[in-house]
Amino acid sequence: MNTSENSKDIPIYFYYLAIEKRKSENDDVAYNMQDIVLSFSNLLAFIYKKALTERNIKNEILEKVIWLDSFEDLKDGNYNLIFKSAKYNHVRNEIDTITMEELGPRKRPQDGDEEKTHLCIRLNKKQNRFLAVHESNHYGISITSITSYLNQQFEKYNEETDDKNHYKLTYEIMPGDEFLTELKKAKSISFLQLTVDRGELNNPFLKFANRADIAETVDIIIRRPKRSRNFPENLIREYYNDMQQDNKIRRIVAKGSRTGGSFEAATDLVKMKHSLKVKRVSITNEVDSADFFAHAQLFIDEAREVQ
Repeated sequence: MNTSENSKDIPIYFYYLAIEKRKSENDDVAYNMQDIVLSFSNLLAFIYKKALTERNIKNEILEKVIWLDSFEDLKDGNYNLIFKSAKYNHVRNEIDTITMEELGPRKRPQDGDEEKTHLCIRLNKKQNRFLAVHESNHYGISITSITSYLNQQFEKYNEETDDKNHYKLTYEIMPGDEFLTELKKAKSISFLQLTVDRGELNNPFLKFANRADIAETVDIIIRRPKRSRNFPENLIREYYNDMQQDNKIRRIVAKGSRTGGSFEAATDLVKMKHSLKVKRVSITNEVDSADFFAHAQLFIDEAREVQ
């Protein structure tokens, strides 16, 4: 079997992950990335030491059982995670696709096929957040299911350990450069909105209370230059580049007009998507885990060199 037959192209998506502290109104402890990394490492170890019957979480909407199958802590906020899932209540008549012999239903309602989903997490110290490369497996689980699973495990972790810090995992789509391509379709751009972290603003009015019931982000409306119907394209490009490099800007929304109607483009609606050619396991045709993480690391290194 040649190399091409022993490999497969898989789509990957990029996300920003944030582990945010669940603050009470009286909690004024500063955001500490070292504490967050330590708690997340402890969480993964906490999950993995449990038996599979206790490690799994059932998603009744998807009719799937999800669990952390294995993890590798590479230290300094870098992790390789492998999740597994199995769909239940999926009994069908089976058939031999070569002989076309009907085999009938051979699974029970509780039986499910194991599916692996890989997640490569790397800490970006400059941006104070994590970069995640997610294997898009149609039969596996989404980034939403993964964060939901980890957050439920975080709650169990806090209930059963003496870690006083309570955290919540959230994710944001890493925008693709197609956002800039979309801007070229606009005839005019009359509205520009930036979403930034509240902590990045020096205005004491916005930060004075540090309350838990105030959103962590603030929307800023940029006014158009006087006597102008449009924002300069290079201005929006500079905002976008800033967003990619130092995370002061979390989201950009541009609105205006286009030929035949209105126009709107937002960075959180355009995913960064690529593909990797990786080895596959011969019998199940699944992705070879070691090869996936090796190629994902190379891709991350190349992206950092570009930045």
